[in-house]
Amino acid sequence: MKKINHISIFLLLLLLFAACEDEKVDATYYGSLSGVIVDGETYEPLEGVLVATNPASSSVLTSNSGEFSFNKVLSGEVSVTARKKEYLSSTIIVSVYDREQTQMNIVLQKDDKDYGSVTIYDPVPGNGAIDQHRSFTMQWKVDQSKSDISLSYDVYLFRSNSSTQTIVGESLTIKEVVVDNLADNTTYYWYVVAKYDGNIVTNGPTWSFKTGDNSNAN
Repeated sequence: MKKINHISIFLLLLLLFAACEDEKVDATYYGSLSGVIVDGETYEPLEGVLVATNPASSSVLTSNSGEFSFNKVLSGEVSVTARKKEYLSSTIIVSVYDREQTQMNIVLQKDDKDYGSVTIYDPVPGNGAIDQHRSFTMQWKVDQSKSDISLSYDVYLFRSNSSTQTIVGESLTIKEVVVDNLADNTTYYWYVVAKYDGNIVTNGPTWSFKTGDNSNAN
C-alpha cells in the first residue's frame, strides 16, 4: 500500500511540474502605452482624437491636453492608429515591453482636400517575418472612409542600416508589388504611401522582414 501511495505522489508531482511548465510557455506579458497627439501645423495638442491599438485593447479619446494612455497592452510590436474628423489618420508601430511604459507622440495633418480617413494595414509578409525568398509579392490592405476616392500607391524599400530608399512600386492602382533580387540573410524595411491626384494622403507604418539563406533554392 505504501508503495502505491509513493507512486501516486510521484505522479502528482509530475503533473504539477508539467502544469508549471505549460504556464511558463503560455505566459502573457503586458506593458503600458501613453502619448500626446498634436496638430501638424501649429503643434497644439488635439482633443477628442480616437486612438486604437492592434493587437486590440480598448479605444480611447485624447484629453484636452492631447494625451492618451493604455494601462494594459500586450507586449510586442503594437500598431497605434489615430483618427479625428478633418484630419488625415496616422498609424505608427511601436514596441511595448513587459511591465514597462512606452511613450510616443503622433502628429496629425489637416485633411485640407477632404480625402477622408485612410489607414494602411495588414502587410504581407507580416511585420517581422523571417526566412523570406529573394523574390516575392508584397501586399497590404487599405481602409478609407471615402470609397469614391481612387488612391494610388508608392512603395519604398530599404535595407537595415541604410538610408538609401528604393521605390519598388510607383503610382500603383493595386495593393501589391513584386520585389526581386533581394540579398540573402538581410533585414529590409518597407512602407506604402497613399496618394490622390499626385498629393500624399497618408504614409503607412514602416514594416520589416528578413530574407533567409536561399543559396540552395531552385
